[in-house]
Amino acid sequence: MRKFGVKLWSKDFTKNPAFAKQSISAVKEGYFDYVELFALPDSYNDDYRQVAQELKGIKVIIHAPHSAFGMDTGNPELFTQNQDKLKDAQQYADLLKADIIILHAGFNEGERYVSESARQFKAFNEPRLAVENLPYLCMSTGKYLHGTSPAEIKQIMETSGCQFCLDFSHAICAANSYKRDKIADLKAYQALHPVMYHMCDDDWNGVRDEHLHYGQGNYPLAELLNDYTNKETFITMETGHGIPTTIQPWLDDIKYLKSLLK
Repeated sequence: MRKFGVKLWSKDFTKNPAFAKQSISAVKEGYFDYVELFALPDSYNDDYRQVAQELKGIKVIIHAPHSAFGMDTGNPELFTQNQDKLKDAQQYADLLKADIIILHAGFNEGERYVSESARQFKAFNEPRLAVENLPYLCMSTGKYLHGTSPAEIKQIMETSGCQFCLDFSHAICAANSYKRDKIADLKAYQALHPVMYHMCDDDWNGVRDEHLHYGQGNYPLAELLNDYTNKETFITMETGHGIPTTIQPWLDDIKYLKSLLK
């Protein structure tokens, strides 16, 4: 049975507590099955007590900091810094008994960057890591990325032994950017046996990851959901931009998504 998750940030519990409480209530009421918690750098010491209290008894998956926060596993000079940025995610995973920590690769295209990411993923010696595939371009920094193809993700997985989180929008944007066959890419990604997925709506022919709510774009969501996700898996709704004020758009999203299940 597929399990569906809503996303929170570690600072939501102090900076946006009303939305955090609504989200947690929605999980407890059965609308969602888990929380994906984005572990902001240097947030653990300030926020772990509140996070632990609010998320007690709830299934949690952790998302580590990414390139927008200076995480770049493709840069050998940043290895120690990357380790430090990963620590908060690991501490939250320990605290909340999470068995998946999602981690992006980093900046720049090319084999040496992919190989360095693979080396760092292995050197982190963290069995809970799941590499997430990326789009061609980081919208926050305007820099090019790697980890943008099934072959690059496979290389990181085989070198490090990590798991895999398939982000549909990232896969589609990267395929469009490189003018690859999107369906062929999705089949190749699925062959890597993702342990979880990120799903939003967007422009099927676009190159920007806009995180649209379901029904606002033209992704073939029913096909993606039924043909390219495992039945026993986790699917995080990566919908919505900006600081949320109410859980209602995500309640609408989960109703929409579940209506597509075969």
